[in-house]
Amino acid sequence: MRRIAVLSLLAVFLAPMRAPCDTRSVYGPEVPGNSAFVRMVNAIPGPSQLRLELGATRFDPLPYAGVSPYKPVVPDIYQLEAGGSAQEIIPKSGAYYTVVCGQKAITVLQDPAHADPARAQLFLYNLSSLPAVDLKTSDGKTAVILGVAPNASGMKVVNAVTVSFAVFHASARIGTVGDLGLARGSSFSVFVLGGASPKVFAVKAKVAAE
Repeated sequence: MRRIAVLSLLAVFLAPMRAPCDTRSVYGPEVPGNSAFVRMVNAIPGPSQLRLELGATRFDPLPYAGVSPYKPVVPDIYQLEAGGSAQEIIPKSGAYYTVVCGQKAITVLQDPAHADPARAQLFLYNLSSLPAVDLKTSDGKTAVILGVAPNASGMKVVNAVTVSFAVFHASARIGTVGDLGLARGSSFSVFVLGGASPKVFAVKAKVAAE
């Protein structure tokens, strides 16, 4: 009976669900309709904090493994400098971006918008030297997001149930993030940073309007 109950729970977690169309942001407050949305990640190990600006938009100082909220910016051409690297960023209206400031380069990843308020959204970012990472349930039995390569991300929309998660490299569990508290309309990001002993952590996505 217990095995049947567990399988039923996972089926509910991963099963698709229809939801009414809702064009409002599920990350936070309403913002101008032509905005792009950008958040920053400090992936440079060390005690220093990054102080970042994108045009007129300023981000709070970020320590290592710090992740800012998404901030609305005017679609334009920007030049970002961090950690001795520079990167041109051209955000588009209505799109979401995660900008990773690393030791050797700045990486810009576009994040699919969360458009289903009836379900939860999960991202997995591999900002480590590992060739691939997976997000699974903590027992390793149920795969959620598989095979995310370095400097890339994967996304899955799931039903909002109580589940504990962990990150795996092949069959080895490299970090546990536990129960994220999935809720309808919520979006969580799991990050993997570093080298041989990577740092694994999760944050809840939100928009901070100016």
